[in-house]
Amino acid sequence: MKYLFIVVIFILSAAPAFAAEPLYYDKASIEKDTTWSGTVVLRGQNVVKKGTTLTILPGTVVKFAWIDEDGDNIGDGELNVEGKLIAKGTKDNMITFTSAQEKPKMKDWTFLMISVNKDSLVEYCKFEYAFSGVQVHYSTATIRNCLIQKNFEGIRFSTTDVVIEHNDIVNNTYGIRYEARGSRTTIADNVFRGNDYAFFPLQKCTSTVMIHDNNITDNAHYSVYMGENQRADLDYTKNWWGTKDKTAIEDGVFDKGKDETIGQVLFEPFLDRPVQGAGIQ
Repeated sequence: MKYLFIVVIFILSAAPAFAAEPLYYDKASIEKDTTWSGTVVLRGQNVVKKGTTLTILPGTVVKFAWIDEDGDNIGDGELNVEGKLIAKGTKDNMITFTSAQEKPKMKDWTFLMISVNKDSLVEYCKFEYAFSGVQVHYSTATIRNCLIQKNFEGIRFSTTDVVIEHNDIVNNTYGIRYEARGSRTTIADNVFRGNDYAFFPLQKCTSTVMIHDNNITDNAHYSVYMGENQRADLDYTKNWWGTKDKTAIEDGVFDKGKDETIGQVLFEPFLDRPVQGAGIQ
């Protein structure tokens, strides 16, 4: 009997583990505290209602199914968090927000939006193939140690207090698009590389948005592109621009020097070497 017992235990322990079926949400309203793990597929506009916390565990993959009901060639899949979001992955087990398409492309889904809530956390997450990877409005939030790539806009924010630090924001059309509107925001220790435009301050922006100690290099068109209604000068001092050549830095910004109707990018003093430890830690 002793040996039979050992054999049975071995067989049970060697049995394969079957992955859980994906969770599917179709234009859902999430009204009670919810935790996601594994694979989650979202279709259309999904809302986490006010007073509700959505927690996303490390390694979770959130996929947005293609749907384009308004025919604008932008996927309508979105996650709008009116409650609170805790999406905290790890360096070795990131949370992924991506397209569900077999051959994904930019604008396959709309965005993850954090709106009208406090203290949301997005850490060690990957955002790809969206119109806007992350949007934050009328909220307080932290976006840290994330890979934000291959989106039309990596991050968009307005009227918000958000900390954006130690992210790799790469290969997007716009790295960060923002309208400050009184935002008290810090953008520091990030890597901006390979975007068409690293920063797009559209309008109503002031130096309440503090941008410093970032590595801003190899962006295709402009490192900073001031919107046509951006009248105020903006402080972009103490960043590394990939060069110590002042003229080269000036060439890489679109501001008053190229259109006298808009504000100036104030980039001096600038760093003379890359920021050590910038990007994902």
